[in-house]
Amino acid sequence: MAAKGWLHVRLNADIIYHNLKDALDVTIYGMCETELALYRPEFYLDKNSRFLENHVYVCSADHLPEDPVIEDNVLLICLGEAPQREKFESRCGILSVSGREDIFRVFNTVQGIFNKYEAWEAELSRILRHGASLQELLEASGGIFDNPMLLIGADFSYLAYTEREYLQKQLGIRLDSQTFDPDLLDVFLSLHELATDIKEPLLLTLMGRSTLSVNLFDVDDFLGCITVFGEYRDFRSSDIQLCRFLAENIRQAFLLKPHLAGDRPTLRSSLLHIIRGQPLSQEQRNVIIRYGDHGELVCAAFRPAPESRPLPSGYVSSLIEEQFKDALAFEYDGGIAAVIPAEQGSEPQLASLAQKLRLICAVSRPYPNLHESNYAYYQASSALDVGVGIAPGGSVYRFEDYILPLLLRNATADIPARYFYSEGLSRLAAHDESAPVSYLDTLKTYLDSHMSMAETARKMNLHRSSLIDRLNRITQILRCDLTDPDQRLAIQIVLSAQQAAGRTEPPGGK
Repeated sequence: MAAKGWLHVRLNADIIYHNLKDALDVTIYGMCETELALYRPEFYLDKNSRFLENHVYVCSADHLPEDPVIEDNVLLICLGEAPQREKFESRCGILSVSGREDIFRVFNTVQGIFNKYEAWEAELSRILRHGASLQELLEASGGIFDNPMLLIGADFSYLAYTEREYLQKQLGIRLDSQTFDPDLLDVFLSLHELATDIKEPLLLTLMGRSTLSVNLFDVDDFLGCITVFGEYRDFRSSDIQLCRFLAENIRQAFLLKPHLAGDRPTLRSSLLHIIRGQPLSQEQRNVIIRYGDHGELVCAAFRPAPESRPLPSGYVSSLIEEQFKDALAFEYDGGIAAVIPAEQGSEPQLASLAQKLRLICAVSRPYPNLHESNYAYYQASSALDVGVGIAPGGSVYRFEDYILPLLLRNATADIPARYFYSEGLSRLAAHDESAPVSYLDTLKTYLDSHMSMAETARKMNLHRSSLIDRLNRITQILRCDLTDPDQRLAIQIVLSAQQAAGRTEPPGGK
């Protein structure tokens, strides 16, 4: 077993010993490693003098060779006594079992131990693949640690736990509240606040109990802490390695579903500040950095459908975040604002959710990062306003489809013209950033010349054949029908507004 998952289950001598002694009279001694590196057991074959690294051998002591070659981290599960066994004691780990035991029963018992931990790993993997529930991850681990467990987030909120009655009655933790009550938080912080940068497991006394805690990190950012309370059995050295493995699975759940972490409320408030055009605090800037790069985003504005009964905004926001991985959603401006990874926020997916929740929505064009969410929300909310008026009865309104009406209604005001780019114009602008010839300038000249080849060639001092080649490349990138008067007019307004602003704005911003 390794911290990043098992291809085949691996254990250490301490795990095998503590599980084996529940069924057999066994003693542990010798050189035992703590790393989870031991393979499943095999029978020792007579006359074989080499013992391979990370291997577990079940054997009779009187069959051991006189001159063994022992590699690193070998474990012998040895039945009976024999003089030659002393040659192994300083060079590998030994679990000594009474010679009266049947060797096949011993072997099968050890196999059963490996089966137990392999089943645990498989269940953790299944949970990660099917919802990444923190509560399920802890519950699946109850039979491994045999002690109560508590998982807290970076903001010290309760995220998951086992043994609810014990935590409430014995430790006085109020699990009906969202987070620690003030007295318990003071106690917990006194032990953990200065330790939130420690990546090694911590054995502490917390609230009068012996505890094992492992902090969770995404690189260097503190995500939370898993704590095991030593109530029903004493801690074993192997619990540290097993708790590390559980912590890694929980960390993967955080990465799969970032809203499980305690940063979630701060992320929403940061996004709200951005949409409102308000400055961010240092904490808010930090949490946006931790949110990371999720590729292109879209902003969606949701409102109750006409004649429908509004659902609670918190419920709607929760379902949006559940439906779209890494989404952020919250109540805003009488509806719900949501930022969704662009690859997930397709029109069919949004339409399905909107119909299920009796909502109408509009969606912005893709944009590169959270800092541009104010303009993206403007796109979505404006498209919703205009779309409902032009095409009532729809469920999803795309900003791309309402650029011209929005331009005609509002012009560009103080909004940079690049935020009215279609995807095709964005591709042309991306070309222009690294090319000596501006396709946007060529396109504008061509449209301003009423799509006359001769007039455009004259204005640009180009040979007709060169102009034809360039316009062919432009139309391939643009993917737009320039004979459509509405599409042509929208492009002309955007390019004219940009020219009037006296600057060229790349689609991703600076």
